[in-house]
Parts: sequence; structure tokens; C-alpha cells
Amino acid sequence: MRPIAWMLLAIAVTSQASNARKTEIIETEATASAEAARVWGLSDQEWRKYLQVMSDQRGIWSPGLDPITALGVSADTAAERKRYAELYVRTEFERTRKELAFQLAVDNAWARLYPETPRIGTRAAAKVALQGASRYALIVSPDCGECTELLEQRIDSMMTEATEGVDVHVVGTGNDDEVLRRWVAAQPALIAALKSGRATVNHGNQFRDLSQFPAIYSKTGSGQWVREL
Repeated sequence: MRPIAWMLLAIAVTSQASNARKTEIIETEATASAEAARVWGLSDQEWRKYLQVMSDQRGIWSPGLDPITALGVSADTAAERKRYAELYVRTEFERTRKELAFQLAVDNAWARLYPETPRIGTRAAAKVALQGASRYALIVSPDCGECTELLEQRIDSMMTEATEGVDVHVVGTGNDDEVLRRWVAAQPALIAALKSGRATVNHGNQFRDLSQFPAIYSKTGSGQWVREL
């Protein structure tokens, strides 16, 4: 084969390899984008819009802004804002639930592994929490009389103090909504709190390893969960 033919063949092979590589990169990026959109509960179209939003002024004003908030503050219609607000609340609640469950596991591990050793900084953190909690979590059991008393005594003050509200987690319902409803129906203070929109009530099976009820956790301004009771 003549040298020029070899050159043309080499160019063709290189071009094919380059095109294959570009196709692979595009497919990889598309897969990554689809996965990122799924994680945040967004469609592919919404994810592309988020990338566009963050490439404009919003990305300069609020670098690192999460996709849901970025789309919410950039929404053009009330329907869009409602969708992103609800998605934000569900996502934030799930994040809070997981963080609290982990903190509870940490507290239990500390008590189990180092029962005679006080935790450095715990009292200071609790003091900060008491001065200004952003959120409260009250963990109770349906057959706990002390839980009902505490709920009656503290729910109003907790709602007043917490900027984000109060979450009541009920352990022992077996994820049975009817069991949860019957328990709530016997808690007038909680019913009033729920009607105010400043409180939520939830199945608390993730906290079933808790040895004593009730338990109160407060979330500090830094995002740390601190056990108060």
C-alpha cells in the first residue's frame, strides 16, 4: 500500500476512535445527569433547566445552591413554585429523619462503649440548643404515660422556640396508619399543633432501639442534633 493510502487509513481510524470516544463521553454524561435528576426527584428536563439556571446569575448569587431550591426560586408560575416547595419539604424531612436516626445510634453507641466517660462538648452543645433550636424532635411510645404528659407540657413552647417546627415520632405503631391515627386522636395538644402547620407526626420505627421514652432532640443552628432528654 502506498504511503498516502496508509496515511488516509490512519486518519480514518483516528477519526473513528475520536468519534467513539465523544459518543462514550456524551452517553456517560447523560447517564450521570439522569442519575442526579433521579436522586433529587427531578425529570431530565428539570435537571437541564437547573444546570442552565446555575450557569446564569443565580450561580453567581448562590454558588452551590441545591437543585430544588434553585428551581423553586427561579420558577415562573405558582404551580411550579408549589411543586418545588413540596418536593423541598419532603426531601428536607427525609434528610432530617436520617440525620436524627444516626445521631440516636451515635448516642447509644457512646453509652454502650464508654458508659463511664462523659462526652466532651455535649453540655455546651445542649446549652446552645436550648438557647435557640431550629427544630425539635420528640420521640414517644403509645403506651408511655410520661410521653403524653411531656407532649402536653412542651409542644407549645417547642413550636414557639423552633424556627423550623417540631416532629413527633411515634415508636411502636408497626407502620399502621390506623394505630397512629388513634393515638393522635387522644392527644389534643398535638392535634392543635398539627392544625397550626408547625408540627408533623410520623411513624418512628427507625427509633425502636431507644431504651427509654420520651426523648427530645433539638437541632442547633449549626445543624447538629443534641439530645436534651
